[in-house]
Amino acid sequence: MKAKRIPIFLFLLCGALLCACSRQKSVFTPRNAPHHFKELKTVESLLETNPSSAADSLSALSNLSSIMPFTPLDANELLLREVQAQFKNRTLSEQSPDLLPVIAFYDSVAEQYPDDADLQFLRANAYYYKGVEYAFLQDDVMAFTHYLRALGLMQSFEASTNNPQESRFVALAYTRLSEILYRYGIFEPAIEACKEASSHYFSDADLAAMMRFEAAIYQAQKDYDKALARFQEAEQKESVGEGMIQLSLGVKFVELQQYDSAVPYLKRAFATGDRFARVDAASKLAEIYRDNGNTDEELYFTRYYVDNAMGETRLASRKMEIEYLYEDFNHPKNVETAKTDAAKSPILWLAVLFVALCFMTYIIVRNRKRIKHIESKISTIELKREQETTAKDQEIEHIAQQLNDTREQMENTVKIDFDEAWKSFSERPIVMKIKQLVEGKDIMTKSVGVYPKLKLKEMDYIELVREANRCFPDFSSRFLKDFPDLNVADVRHSCLALLGLNDAEIAVLEGISYSGTNRRTKKILNVIGRGNNLMQALIAYLNKSY
Repeated sequence: MKAKRIPIFLFLLCGALLCACSRQKSVFTPRNAPHHFKELKTVESLLETNPSSAADSLSALSNLSSIMPFTPLDANELLLREVQAQFKNRTLSEQSPDLLPVIAFYDSVAEQYPDDADLQFLRANAYYYKGVEYAFLQDDVMAFTHYLRALGLMQSFEASTNNPQESRFVALAYTRLSEILYRYGIFEPAIEACKEASSHYFSDADLAAMMRFEAAIYQAQKDYDKALARFQEAEQKESVGEGMIQLSLGVKFVELQQYDSAVPYLKRAFATGDRFARVDAASKLAEIYRDNGNTDEELYFTRYYVDNAMGETRLASRKMEIEYLYEDFNHPKNVETAKTDAAKSPILWLAVLFVALCFMTYIIVRNRKRIKHIESKISTIELKREQETTAKDQEIEHIAQQLNDTREQMENTVKIDFDEAWKSFSERPIVMKIKQLVEGKDIMTKSVGVYPKLKLKEMDYIELVREANRCFPDFSSRFLKDFPDLNVADVRHSCLALLGLNDAEIAVLEGISYSGTNRRTKKILNVIGRGNNLMQALIAYLNKSY
């Protein structure tokens, strides 16, 4: 009986061994998991909901690594999560950890555990965020390559659309691809990637964002009706205003020949739009201002259009490379075709190089012709503007000369009856008021402190000079023009001297020392150069001038 049980036991043992060998290998099991597997899983969840808290948790784990050594799985995932947290918190920089060693580690582990979905997802994340690092360094080709690699890994283990995290990751990868394709003017693949991203998003906010982006692509293709329709669909999900669709609205007014209504929309598109919207708006505005005869505005927008045309040439080689990468990703070659291509690779590369050179030559020749035509137009506009400016300057100079001649003629012809003007000035209320202030007072050279209430107010000075100008037209301005070394204070002093007041009385009225008043009197006499009595010198000046 026991002898019969031995074969049965061996049979069951072999079956168990076969089952064990056929079981799915996984690196992420409770037995094989790293020491801090649970903590890192928590960080992974926090990165989607609270990136700042995730960054704090990662900092704490980094400090812990100096106390307790991390396994390679721990250390590499920690580096990946650090870059992910920096991207989420907008603190990514050139000093961020390089993910190339992390990618190399995950690739090597994936060779041993090719069917571990968790490992493949982590590996896809590493490729994606390395692409983010290349995008930060403005290396679009390498960024595009790594985004494609991340997307390919997700497709290799058929990421579940029921898993929100995996589905959103696929959507983000397609979103990054569509952004780069759009940036280089590869519109049809950009729309295709945009729609793929929309099919993996769940929230209305994400779907509305992709619809608006799709509207921007249609707008760049100059399909303004589709752009407006797509934007209206996005507005129904989440309203964000009409900022990005200003160009399409402006073009609609241009088609209706309502140029005044079109200009504000086109200008807003030029100020806030992306590269394609700005170029399109600039071309439309240049046409409108050319028809209106506004050469300054036409020249500005035409120059912007020319500068952008030069920029297209610099992007041509990268554009071809990105197109090839995306086409190869969507239509991969089979093994036989790859072998045939490998045999023909030298000829193929020579052919590709020849086509690229021809394409570059065509673009350069086309742009040179376009630039030459535009430069000729700019030169014509500038010459016309210079001629108009010269004519306007000559006209302004002629008018100014006529005004000067008229003014000099009026100054030479204005004459008044001096005796009558002097009598009128002497009888003015302000003149009588000032004379009455000092009349009957024995004012000596040191009387300033004795009569503080006699000091004139500012309005009294203004009124006195005003009356002098009224009786002797433009007395103050003419006086200062004839004697440029004098100032406004000297004019006031002279007006007081015209009342027949001596320096002591003027000192009291001005509220300054006698010596200061005497110095000002001598200064005015020296400038006028008419004797030793200021009143007589001023009367002689007025008699001669009027």
